[in-house]
Amino acid sequence: MNAARLILAFIRERPLGWAFNLVSLALGVAVVTALLAINSGLDARFQRDLAGVDLVVGAKGSPLQIILSALFELDTPTGNIPLVDAERFQHNMLVKRAVPVSLGDNVSGYRIVGTRPTFADLYAAKLAAGRWWTMPLEAVLGSEVARSTGLRVGQVFVGEHGLARGGERHEHSPYRVVGILAPTGAVIDRLALTDTASVWKVHEHENAEHAAAIASMKRVDEGPDLYPAVGREVTAVLIQYRSAMGALMLPRLIKASPSLQAAVPALEVARLTKLLGTGSDVLRGFGIGLLGLSALGFFVALLGAVQARAKSLALLRALGARPALLTGLVLGEGALLGALGGILGIGIGRVAAIIAARATAAGGGPMLGLPPLGMSDLAIVLAAVMLSLVAALIPAMIAYRVDPARVLRS
Repeated sequence: MNAARLILAFIRERPLGWAFNLVSLALGVAVVTALLAINSGLDARFQRDLAGVDLVVGAKGSPLQIILSALFELDTPTGNIPLVDAERFQHNMLVKRAVPVSLGDNVSGYRIVGTRPTFADLYAAKLAAGRWWTMPLEAVLGSEVARSTGLRVGQVFVGEHGLARGGERHEHSPYRVVGILAPTGAVIDRLALTDTASVWKVHEHENAEHAAAIASMKRVDEGPDLYPAVGREVTAVLIQYRSAMGALMLPRLIKASPSLQAAVPALEVARLTKLLGTGSDVLRGFGIGLLGLSALGFFVALLGAVQARAKSLALLRALGARPALLTGLVLGEGALLGALGGILGIGIGRVAAIIAARATAAGGGPMLGLPPLGMSDLAIVLAAVMLSLVAALIPAMIAYRVDPARVLRS
């Protein structure tokens, strides 16, 4: 007897009920798969965007807001800090690297960040074209900014005031693109980098002649220092420790300052993950509940099917089929449901995760890099198969104990 043909015959006997169980199991698997993929993508993105930064120093306010604005570029800054305070960290013996960042403008919704070329070292970013800036109002674009805006080396763009589209355009101070970065998969892909002095110049409303000279790549004559450090401000400072001693000393020193706030990225990301995890835990529980409901529905349907197939099973026994074959048919039907539901659910979940990642990127958020198919997906399919086998166990035992003489007499 061909067991596979018998299983297919059983499925064709009740196609709608079997299809319903398949879809409900696949939806449960899809919810779990999508959440695991998105969470994995978020974790990987967080690690890339942290870039080995040990401490972020900003204006007094929420530490989480400082991290979201200075590292992830997802929130508004808490304010600015004096440049003289920021420069103190560069000469601190506990600090390996201190990189200032200044925010305030955007180009097509992408943030313009005033900083130093060492900012790119945090993300191991390399130039794909052009060079680094050598004077104010020269810009190096992240790969996503260049792709989205269509800007190329040598072209000019105008920044808009604020961190989102629709602000006042700084027509008097256009930027010239001098370099484009290679893709990194980190937040730097979505930034337009420039010198810190560029941010000061734009907001000091330099005259049109000076702006035209910058845009046409003509250097202005050397003269008095128009951009002294005194009175200048930056948004935050990204710090890497020289040793573990920095983690003990620097936050305490900063806490004593009336105008500075220290934020530890690792702690704030853990806090953010916990906040995000509440919603994902609910959805994950919903998915697991859907899996359990699917298994219960399959158990009821299979139990009814075995009882309805009593005569067919009795005829098989009368034709020489062993009880083990009947048990195998029922368990095989359960295993087939689990395998197909698991594979279909993985496919639906992956598609849903990709759509969610693209929707996030289209809304101005980071593009999540979803993990490839791997052992976790195989484990989910095996779990679906095991769940279906457990649901089929009691109906299989009933099929095993079918008495052909009694059933055929009735």
